[in-house]
Amino acid sequence: MDLEAGRKRSGLEDIFISYHAEDDVHSTYAGALFHNGRNYHVSRRKNNDTLVYWSSSRCLTQRNQLAKSFLSLIPHHSFGKCLNNVGGLDMALSLYPECANDVSVKPKWWDHLHCAMSHYKFVLAIENTAMESYVTEKLFYALDSGAVPIYFGAPNVHDFVPPHSIIDGTKFSSMQELASYIKTLANDPVGYAEYHAWRRCGVLGNYGKTRAVSLDTLPCRLCEAVGRKGGRNARA
Repeated sequence: MDLEAGRKRSGLEDIFISYHAEDDVHSTYAGALFHNGRNYHVSRRKNNDTLVYWSSSRCLTQRNQLAKSFLSLIPHHSFGKCLNNVGGLDMALSLYPECANDVSVKPKWWDHLHCAMSHYKFVLAIENTAMESYVTEKLFYALDSGAVPIYFGAPNVHDFVPPHSIIDGTKFSSMQELASYIKTLANDPVGYAEYHAWRRCGVLGNYGKTRAVSLDTLPCRLCEAVGRKGGRNARA
């Protein structure tokens, strides 16, 4: 099993599990497994002054540069360890106290990121690596929180998400053009609402398929794959 971008077969396995549909067993990041222990309160109100949420704990040079070039053009809050502009890793709890799971337990900063991002109209989601079909929890957290993701990553990302639900940052000619679009959209209630129209229909289409093959269902689907190969008596 290898869910990382540079997935590689060892040549010894009978069944190979990865994020890519062409491998033996497909597994996406879209399920609830990544939600365990986190506060999933979703705010009914959006911040109209600070438009974009971003958080990252791995300060990779290329991703940081991309984020910095965009965020420098737009009102934003950057949580996490990279490009933090809110005064610390746990400032989300000061801004949004309802995001504390249990007041008797000191949370880690990532425990409340989903709740925090729900207060923003947009969430910047940048993959570690831009590869076909490599779509991680960064994007699905944003969708589940009720925000519109601004996405940089897999070129075929639309195969995994609801229609008209994300903004693909790679489709803009410059960061200035992208920032201008975001600012205009934020002040256009009808245009912004169109990015949420899919929510009235629930989890359907590509998004439904993506969630159906998440890590949540992997054990059963792996058993099915083993059965198709003859189970314990399968030939290598």
